[in-house]
Amino acid sequence: MSDSATASEANTADTVRPNEVAKWHWMLASTVLNALLAGAKLGWGIFSGSTVVLADAIHSLSDVVGALLVYAAVRLAPHQSRRFPLGLYKLEDMAAVIAGIGVVFAGYEILRSVFVGEGVSASSVPVQTLAFMAVIILIQFAFYFYEKRAARILQSPGVSSDVANWMGDIGAGLVVIVGVAGHALEIPYVQEIAVLVIALLIFHSAYEVLRDGLLSLLDASVAQDEENAARRFLESLPYVERVSEVMIRKAGSVFFLKATLQVNTHGLEQAHQWVDEIEQQLKARLPQLERVTVHYEPVKKAYFRVARLYQADRKTLATLFGQTACILMQTYPDKDSADRDAAPDHQSWLENPFERTAHGKSMKLAAWLIQQQVNRVVLDGKGAAMDSATLDELLSAAGIELVIV
Repeated sequence: MSDSATASEANTADTVRPNEVAKWHWMLASTVLNALLAGAKLGWGIFSGSTVVLADAIHSLSDVVGALLVYAAVRLAPHQSRRFPLGLYKLEDMAAVIAGIGVVFAGYEILRSVFVGEGVSASSVPVQTLAFMAVIILIQFAFYFYEKRAARILQSPGVSSDVANWMGDIGAGLVVIVGVAGHALEIPYVQEIAVLVIALLIFHSAYEVLRDGLLSLLDASVAQDEENAARRFLESLPYVERVSEVMIRKAGSVFFLKATLQVNTHGLEQAHQWVDEIEQQLKARLPQLERVTVHYEPVKKAYFRVARLYQADRKTLATLFGQTACILMQTYPDKDSADRDAAPDHQSWLENPFERTAHGKSMKLAAWLIQQQVNRVVLDGKGAAMDSATLDELLSAAGIELVIV
């Protein structure tokens, strides 16, 4: 392998999440092992003259095609482009659905061959065939056990569909063993009962794969537990007043979360900081989250508060923040009432707590008005609008309207 190819693979491994790499490895291992076992069964079927072993080999070869399909899907899923900015994760669901349909047909073929066709044929070397199939099934079951555990950890529909395929392979192998042993012992109906039990297991596995894959392709809410956990976490945050919406969209084995929150903040910078913290904590709680989109909006108040800045005589409006001595705080039911200069629901006089402060009293007063959740500040129009541009930007960023009369 060339150095450039090695570097390319290293770069891919660096940019793709470890879970995705693990899925690639499992699907590749499954494909290789299935191909080796299918070749072994095909050779043994030809050697022993057993049609049922040959049929099982053909069934395994169809699983190899399905495994290759899913492997290709999980390799392509994380790749993003301008046209597919969220990646191609739904390819994994599509592959899982196709593979699930293949499992259904495999189960149908097993039933048809036993109850409609010629049945299971005996081998010319039954003892050796039983031993051979037992070794095959042990290998299959060992891989099935570990891959099922990996599918549960990775939450991958593609790997889960491959687990169902291995169940179908194990079932078909048991049919071979029951057929060979039943024919040797002359026990009636044993192989038919075994086929029915195994077919039910195969169809159940296929149903789960098809259900999850189709619901994900249709953008159904298939991550209800994760959605409820995300909502509970967001509602527990002290600065979140209300969680308007939480929606989790599933694609392959990853989630995309969208949330709309009402946050109790007076500045855009603080709100952005909180949103960044929310995204990090959500991803820590739900590792399957690929992307988090949080929309925030200010808390919708049930009042509109106006602060009129006066000089010490309580009659003359202050011309600058720094000249404020008293504040007439008026509370209206809504902005329209304040615009019409209707009678306020409540009003009170307050002393400027920073009037005698030596330095920075304008900025401190502005910060205090923000804490009082003021919506509008009224000043005298004869002086400059604000003490400084920074003060003007502070009130504007906090959503406070400045009115010059």
